[in-house]
Parts: sequence; C-alpha cells; structure tokens
Amino acid sequence: MTGSLRALGVCLRPIAAALLLVALPGCAPGPDESTAAPAEAVIPHPALTDLEPPLAREIEAHRADLDALLADQGASASDQAQALGELGRLYQAHRLLEAALVCYERAHALAPDSFDWAYYLGVLAAGSGDVDTAATAFRRALELRRDDGPALIRLADLELEQGRVGEAELLYVRAAVVDDSAAVAYGLGRVAEERGEYAAAIEQFQRALTLQPRASVVHYNLGQAYRELGEFDRAEEALARSGPSRVAMADPLMHELTTLAIGALPHLARGHAAAREGRVAEAETAYRQAVTADATNVRAHESLGTLLVRRGDPEAAVEHFGVVVRLEPGNAQAHSDLGVLLSELGRNDRALEHLGRAVELEPGLVEALLTLGNVQTRMSRLDEAEATYRQVLESDAANGEARLGLGAVLAQTGDFDSAATELREALRLLPEGDRRPQVHFGLAEALVRTGRLEEALSHYTRVRELDPTQGLAWLREATVLMGLGRFAGARAVLEARLAVDSADGPAAHSLARLLSGAPDPSLRDGQQAMAIAGALLDAENSAPTAETAAMALAEVGRFEEAVSIQSTLVQEARRQGRAGEERRLARNLERYERGEACCARVADAFPPY
Repeated sequence: MTGSLRALGVCLRPIAAALLLVALPGCAPGPDESTAAPAEAVIPHPALTDLEPPLAREIEAHRADLDALLADQGASASDQAQALGELGRLYQAHRLLEAALVCYERAHALAPDSFDWAYYLGVLAAGSGDVDTAATAFRRALELRRDDGPALIRLADLELEQGRVGEAELLYVRAAVVDDSAAVAYGLGRVAEERGEYAAAIEQFQRALTLQPRASVVHYNLGQAYRELGEFDRAEEALARSGPSRVAMADPLMHELTTLAIGALPHLARGHAAAREGRVAEAETAYRQAVTADATNVRAHESLGTLLVRRGDPEAAVEHFGVVVRLEPGNAQAHSDLGVLLSELGRNDRALEHLGRAVELEPGLVEALLTLGNVQTRMSRLDEAEATYRQVLESDAANGEARLGLGAVLAQTGDFDSAATELREALRLLPEGDRRPQVHFGLAEALVRTGRLEEALSHYTRVRELDPTQGLAWLREATVLMGLGRFAGARAVLEARLAVDSADGPAAHSLARLLSGAPDPSLRDGQQAMAIAGALLDAENSAPTAETAAMALAEVGRFEEAVSIQSTLVQEARRQGRAGEERRLARNLERYERGEACCARVADAFPPY
C-alpha cells in the first residue's frame, strides 16, 4: 500500500460520515511533477451540516491541511496524488462516495502508474454506473498488476453485465489461477448460464455455495438453471432459499478502508447490514465497535441494546438504554424503550420512573402508556392504572390492549360487570395471537363472578382449545361444570387434562375428589381416587390432600382410617380458629363415623383450589 499523508509531513486528521452531499464540480487535469495543482483542481467539500459538531470540525481541519498542500507550489504531482488518494480513501470509508470519486479521478490523473488509485477509481465508478470509466480504470490497474484477483473479478463482472461473455470468461479463468473463490465460481456459472450450458452452470453455482453458503443470491441463479433443465422441484427448492446476500470476495484494498473508519457511523452501517442478513454475532461486534468509537452516539447504544435483547441478554441491554437516556434526557422514546425493558425484567419502580417521564415528554406515546398501565396494575396502583388506560382510550377507543388492561383493573376493583364489557371489546378488537387466551380467561373469570356460568364456560373452553398448556383453564372449566351440576362433564374435562399432562397436580386432586364425592354415584370410583390421593400425599402432605384421602378411604369403606384423618383435620381447623372450615369438616366426620361416604353436599365435590 502507498504511504500516508502523515509520512509526507501532512497532518491527517480523522473524519466521519456526512449524510448529505453538495453538488461536486469536476477536476482539471494535473500538472507535471514539478508544479502545484491549480486552484480549480481543489476537490469539493461535502456539506457537514448533518454531522455532530466535533466530527465536522475534524473534517474541516483535515481539509485545511490538504488545501495547504495542494496550494504549495513546491509540492510534486506524486505528493499531491498521494494526498488526494488518501483523502479519497477516508471519504470512501465514511460513505462520502461522490467526493471520494473526485479525489480518485484527480489522484489517478496525477499518478497514472499507481495501482491503488486506478483500482479505487474503478470500484467507485462501477458503483455509480459509469461503466466506461470503471472498465478503463480496471484495465489500467491490470496493466500495472496483471494477476490481481479482485481487479480481474471486478472487470469480468463488468464485461458480463455488458454482454461481453467471452471477455468475461477469459478474465474469470485468469482469476481462477490466483483466486479459487466463490466469486470466481459464481462468475463462471453465470457465463455458462448465458451460453445455455445449464448443467455446467449448476456445477459452478453449487461450488460457489459450498465455498460461501451464506451467499443466498446464488440460489436464485441455481433455481433458474434447474428450471431451464426442467427440474422444477429442485428449482422451487433453490428459489425458496434465494435472498439478498451477495457473493463476497477477499479484497485487501477494500478491507483497508475499514481500518480508516472514524466514529460510530461506519460501524453502525456494517452492523445494520449484518443484522438484516441474520449475522447477529457480526452485528453485535460492529455495534460494540461503534460504541467504542463514539461513546456519545445515541444510535450506537440503541442498536447494541436492541440486539442484546434479541440475543437474550436484557441485563446488558439495560446498561446501553440507560446511557441513551443520560445522553438525551428529553428523548421520550428512549425513556419508553428503557421503561418497557425494565418492566419485562420486573423492575417496577425504575420502569415506573422512566415510563412516567416518557408520557410527560410525549403524552400520546401509546406503548409507554400501555406499559405504564401494566406496571401500575402489578404494583396495585389501580386508580392510576385505570386513569392511564382511559387516557389511551380517549384518543384511540379501538385500542384492544387498553381495553384488556382496563378490564383487568376493573375486575380487581370488584366491578365485574364493567370488566366483562371491556374484555368483550378487547376480544373483538385484538387480533388472533398470543393474547387471545388471556382475554378469554379474564372474561370467563369476570362472568363467573357475576353468576353467568353458562357464558363463562364457553370462554374457559376456548382458552384450552387455543392453548392446551393452560392448566388453570381446564380446572376452572371443570369447576364451572360442577357448579352447573354437570359432574359427568367435569370428570371428562379433568380426565382429558391428565391425558395431556399427567403431572398436573391440581387436576389430579380435583379428579380424586370428584371420584370420591360426586353426587351421582355412577361417577364415583373409590379405587382410582385412592390411587390418586396416595400419590398426592406422597408428593405433598397437606390438609387439602389429607381431606381428599379421607374422602377416598370412606368411598372404599375404610371408615376407621377416614375418621382418624378427618378428626385431625377438624382439630387443626379449630386450633387455627377457622370456624366455617371446622363445621364443614365436622359434618363429613359425622358421616364417616356413621359408616357413610362423603357427598353430604355438592360443595364437597369441588376442587380445593
């Protein structure tokens, strides 16, 4: 690589990317080795209005150094070319491509024997669509360095795009001698495809994918070749795997540009590209480099934080979102993002702080309001939560999430009729998805509390249909069926639940109690109840399981053991001052003492949960 400006005694300061470019004038032909560049050869100055002030100042200072060199009558053409080329590389590294192109044009004119400036000029000219300039530049580069693989491949690509298949093939074959890469195989495959030699094309495309499996664009060409051969199944499979990821190649000169990137923006660009293509680890590395390059760059911290959440490291993400709100304390979205993450981590106090600040700064920030309402509900600040959800509904009456939150709050305050109304609306408004079981369950619970058991039953059923893992919904459905006197239906639901999950203890307990004390004798099965109760006692020797065991013992005629257990339960209830519980237990104790099984009341068959 050619030397740097600093080696020539010129101060080369770092620069950063600008987002807007002014119109770029052309450059005049260069002087000979002994004369300075004329004034019209001074390169254009990109607009810096969108850059952060420190970065803009760095660029301005660097340009001043360069302008001084160009104005120096004693400076040689080679020194000026070097200076212009190095600035072009810096501009290119920061995506100031139009300015970089002008630099390379001028550097190449001043130093036509420099491979670097010819090559860089070819790359940027090709990227801007100036095929003639690009091809001329690459040909000159290859005159200077005949066997340069990247130059051969880039010129071959240009020739192929212009329909000069024979010229492209010769260049790819030359490149294959020094660069046996996916880029060469892909090029040769496209050459074969252009000639209708589809079997040969497929062989080259498969080789390219072997060398570079992530180059998803190759699948498109492969699919087209299979289609031409009539292999439609293979064509469909290949086309389904096609994507935007292009074939990469080792390119030392272009790689050097990455070492010149100053500030966060170039790293952010690489990170975004990697994230779009699913290269998460590479994206994280680029975002971390962006943060290191500029610890005050808000976008860098936001991008890294978001990626860390995606990678399952929310603790680390909080740190970066925290930096964002410190850098921009008036950024409502930043406070909202941090608050949402803290809420998901269960850090309610801090979440409340940032979400509250977000809605102070931007009262209409819906995500912040909804999460704030959820946090207030979890913290039992129900009046505040109700007001928050209603604030959302004032501006968006069709917000299903707000209806769901408000319904949950109203249920907790005991206004079950209003809760049911809101939850019905939520069910109507929310799309199909993960929230539907939650809404059906909440609505069913509210309906039960208002005595509408038949209506509630259908919603419990819907919950378990949508999500069979929701064990509580099965249990509630069985309980409601018992409340409606449909004990056979309750038994069927509980048995179906245990067929789905045999380890569901509450369902097993409820079934054991139903089998021991159902009002309909035909539904009882003392032996099965005993087996279940024994397993429950082994797992948890609690008062409810002991009572169920006593019921099962009585059902199979082992009244003496049932009396012993029940007596202990009555004494314990008396000792704890639970008078109502004592009376209920005492009634069944009297039955066992008379040699009668349980089932004095329908309530005895209800599950203990």
